[in-house]
Amino acid sequence: MGERRSMKRKLLKMARPFISVLNKNIITNYFRDSRVVETLPENRVLYLAPHVDDETIGAGGTLLKYAEQGSETHVIYLTDGSGSHTKGDVELLIKKRKEEAAKAQEFLHLKSIQFYDEKDRGLRSTSELQMRLKTTIEKIRPEVIYIPVFVDCHPDHVMTGKLLKDTLELLDNNVTGNLKVRLYEINTLIPKEEINFIVDITSQMERKKQAVNIFQSQTIDFDGFIDLSILKSVMVKDPSVRAVETFLDLTPDNFVKRYEEIEGKYNYSDHFKQVNKSETLLYAIYKNLKMKEDIYKRSKS
Repeated sequence: MGERRSMKRKLLKMARPFISVLNKNIITNYFRDSRVVETLPENRVLYLAPHVDDETIGAGGTLLKYAEQGSETHVIYLTDGSGSHTKGDVELLIKKRKEEAAKAQEFLHLKSIQFYDEKDRGLRSTSELQMRLKTTIEKIRPEVIYIPVFVDCHPDHVMTGKLLKDTLELLDNNVTGNLKVRLYEINTLIPKEEINFIVDITSQMERKKQAVNIFQSQTIDFDGFIDLSILKSVMVKDPSVRAVETFLDLTPDNFVKRYEEIEGKYNYSDHFKQVNKSETLLYAIYKNLKMKEDIYKRSKS
């Protein structure tokens, strides 16, 4: 099995120059548009990251941009990250991931980080976690909360949405009245028609790459995520924009309604593929794309 996987990697590496050209032509054609980028007016920002590195992969450039303008950024890591490897010392891995989170905090200029230490791939929206998150939100009073998209291959990413949904229902309107919920992409992309918030990270792109490289404990490839930030810049009319991060921006009420509309109705890992790897990026984008578009439409019904 190991030899077969090694051979597959070698073949993909040999095909990389051809695949790179193919990716550029097809993916840019798919995303090409004439949109404008958004400003980031929020002064207090909270990110919910199911795992250490999710916030950097999905929105690291945006985090850097917030820091540059003096906004307070806070990250809560919901799980212990123990499920990222199938072999080795689990406690050592958890320790390593927390060390990487501390380095990321310094690099991204995060005001605070918290660890909820739930079991990787075992995240649940318990009353205890809801109250813990509620307390944090009431203390920080974020103007926007970033979470992974609710249609995602990883169960912890989907469950993060449920945790926030359940917590929002516990909060007073004076906390949520002007709040925004902004969904970021990690494993599974938002259909282009659903993207309604684009951030120009051209000036932050090189530092985002450096931030991603902090996470040496991870064995998966990150090049697909990086490529997408560059390739998706064609969504923007301004040619000086060369890298972007894209989001689905919702009101709390709209987020709750859309999550509930499709909650528990799909096992996304059976239908979609992670976009982490450049060589399989096209397949990951187009695999069951029509189904994904229909799920998002259904969430609005």
